[in-house]
This record gives sequence, structure tokens and C-alpha cells, in this order.
Amino acid sequence: MITRITIPQAFENMEEATIGAWLKAEGDTVAVGDALCELITEKTTFPLEAEGAGVLLRIAAGEKSIVPVGAIIGVIGDSGEAVPDIGTENAAQARASAVKAGNIGESKTVVGAPLLVPSLSVPAASGAASGVGGSRVRATPAARRAARERGIAIEDVAAAFPGKVLSEDDVARFQG
Repeated sequence: MITRITIPQAFENMEEATIGAWLKAEGDTVAVGDALCELITEKTTFPLEAEGAGVLLRIAAGEKSIVPVGAIIGVIGDSGEAVPDIGTENAAQARASAVKAGNIGESKTVVGAPLLVPSLSVPAASGAASGVGGSRVRATPAARRAARERGIAIEDVAAAFPGKVLSEDDVARFQG
């Protein structure tokens, strides 16, 4: 039986998490409650525990990937079991979240969509996921939220501060 590994909403205003180290590898046997990976949020770092038992069939989000709450980051199942199309499921989840949040119809990209399609369908070899159409912007969850709240494209902030992980202060300096 397939168990999808998803990003839980650990606290009320949590919107996304960064994947820290994966503690299990594809092909490893997993028991319910085993720590699969570390999740890093703006408030805390905690292990993501397995909700199903079997074999870790696919890791769909590499280390340092920033993924929204509800995104599927991996699959547990029986050895040799077919893995579902995670990219399609994540895209559908992102659209549903955007409709619920009222973000449809805006000129901005749907929150999380660049990380969901297609980068979560295949883990990145380097451990960093690529966004749609180019390299992924490295930014803290707080910086991404600040840019979203101010209506600023995080890519524009990254262009002003090349080669660094963006912070909330960088977004404020960019705007100010």
C-alpha cells in the first residue's frame, strides 16, 4: 500500500518548510514512526516521521528544497510497487490551495508552484531542487513570505543580492 510523505502544517501560520538532511535513503526499509528527514521552518527544526511502513520508494524533494505545506516529498510502499505521479498530484494540490487562498487570477506565480512542477517529480542530484525555467532562488521561508506580502518577486530580490541565501532583511532593503 502506497503512503505519501507530505509536509505537515506543524503550527498555525506555517506555509512551507525546507528539507534538511534525509535520514533515510531510497530503498531503505521504513517503520511507522521512523524519522525520514529533518524539516526546517522559521520557528523550529524537527524530524518528519513516517506514517506508513514499507520501503522508501522515492524521494521527490532533495535536501535544501523549500516546499509548501501539503506537498508530497516522497513515497513509501511495498518493494517493486509502482510509484504514483507525484508531480501531477502536487500541481493539483497547489492549484487547490491557490483557489482556497484566493490567489487565482493574480499576475504572480501560485505560491509554491515553481517547486512543485516539475522539481518535486525527480530528486535533484546535487540536493538542491531547480525551479521552473532556471536555478532556484535560495531564500529563508521568512524572506519568501515577506516578498509575497509586499508583492515583490523573490527572483528580483535575488538578482539584487546574488550568491547568497536571502533573508527577510534583504527583502526590506530591496524594497526600501
